[in-house]
Amino acid sequence: MLLFDSMVTVTLNAQGQALAQQYGQSEQQMVDKVQAGIDSIYQTGHIGDLLRAFANTAAFADRSSGVAYLVDRDDIVVGALATGALSRDLALGTGTFVGGAIANGGVMAGVNLGRWDHPAWTVFGNGFYESQTVHGLDGHLTTIGVHAQRLVVPPSGHWAGVSVTSGFEYARWTVGEAMPIHTHFTITGANNQKKTIDYLASGTLDVRADTYTVPVEVTTGALFGAFGVYGGAGVDLTLGGSDITAVLDGDLSINSDNEPIGTAKITASGTSGPSTLSVHAIGGLEVHTRHVRVYAQGAIAPADEAVTIGLRVAP
Repeated sequence: MLLFDSMVTVTLNAQGQALAQQYGQSEQQMVDKVQAGIDSIYQTGHIGDLLRAFANTAAFADRSSGVAYLVDRDDIVVGALATGALSRDLALGTGTFVGGAIANGGVMAGVNLGRWDHPAWTVFGNGFYESQTVHGLDGHLTTIGVHAQRLVVPPSGHWAGVSVTSGFEYARWTVGEAMPIHTHFTITGANNQKKTIDYLASGTLDVRADTYTVPVEVTTGALFGAFGVYGGAGVDLTLGGSDITAVLDGDLSINSDNEPIGTAKITASGTSGPSTLSVHAIGGLEVHTRHVRVYAQGAIAPADEAVTIGLRVAP
């Protein structure tokens, strides 16, 4: 269910009204431009798009990050990884209050079932939790993944064969106010004059996404001595929800001495969810020895991209 409600209320003081006249604007025209500037940062006019993009990026940050795509028979591997995901959705661009980038990481483990007479099967698990404060916003990310991989076409020579991987991935990404939020934007007057408006807001701001994804991937690869390459594509079924609650109030000012020109209040609430069906492509390079594997891989979806680096050890 999609429910959205938002409002930006701007009130200019005498200095703000004088600024409007200086820029050849009516008071209402200046109010409209300030509201548009705030909307470009907080996406108050596009809450549904913001929440969808927020959930999509949270889910993509964990897309098969705990899976190995070049597996040896009887492998037991443990490792650590780091992922950076970036949204290309305009609703979650780098100029918005939550930004379009997210960092994931964590630990993983995998076991090939060859020693139990099922060498075509390998299972994986991974998990991660992170807490950090960026731009006055307190963020938390939790990711969990479990996957099973089956080798459906046997390897031959340097070729690693064809594998199908599926599983379950959970991601929770929350962003909330940790301190007053300082943002700024530029308005343009009737004669193309430009002025930077500073907005220092405080109050309540909470954005949350919980996503549940079942990916299905088909991958292949090749090994040339200790050097490996792999790639493939997948389809993703993602469910879950995302929501926002915001009540922010603060002062508007200009110039280096923070001359006040008025106030602005933001109220917003909404509920949405991720894109249900999506596709992605994945590819990577790996230094693959019997006991140590170092890899770098990239993944891309219609509105997101991610890069992962990691180290696995096979005792």
